[in-house]
Amino acid sequence: MCDSFISFKLPPQCDFKEFLLTANDCLSLENLEFLCVLLWRIWFRRNKWIHERTWVNSPWQAPPLGWVKINSDAAWCITKKKFGLGTIIRDSTGKVLASAAMPIYSSVSVAVAESWALERGASLAQQLGFAAIILESDCLAVTKALDLKSILASEINYVFDSIYELCSNFQLYKFSHTHRMGNQVAHSLARLALSLDNEQIWPMGIPESINHVVSTDIQHLSSS
Repeated sequence: MCDSFISFKLPPQCDFKEFLLTANDCLSLENLEFLCVLLWRIWFRRNKWIHERTWVNSPWQAPPLGWVKINSDAAWCITKKKFGLGTIIRDSTGKVLASAAMPIYSSVSVAVAESWALERGASLAQQLGFAAIILESDCLAVTKALDLKSILASEINYVFDSIYELCSNFQLYKFSHTHRMGNQVAHSLARLALSLDNEQIWPMGIPESINHVVSTDIQHLSSS
């Protein structure tokens, strides 16, 4: 097994079936899952363009008055087997109420890491005492499963149980899916976490290096 996208080589002039068979033989389970998610997203965007002539790039949307929105994301470094979790909490005006970046060394699936990011966001919101929350991620499989209370692989169900338990402490809660453009700040925090040794939390703020990403979201709010 090559166990890396870097050394993943295809046979010359292979068709899609040969491509999948080669990937199955060559890649680790985690990399194979990532490849499947990537292919699905490419196919989804292609269909949106062909059938609807639209690109699925919705900017960040603020929560209703009285709610806070928690955007979370996970990034991964294949060579280090390290995940970065990022989460940001904002109110209906787009004001940053808290943000966090957490590195984790693990070889779990991407879906588990995305669920961990949501769990961390819910935990942070509970610590800060918010009443009504929207947990948002760009991982459709996870947000849909949480919303429908679907049963997935055992390795992810225990994370779901923890998220539901955390959510029971709020007066109101919702799960929401957004596309990557609507999750840019959380994604930037997750990428930042890959360079950290320990979790960092920014109460009422955001790392200076990510300020411009927050400003872009505010500009979209002002123009909508």
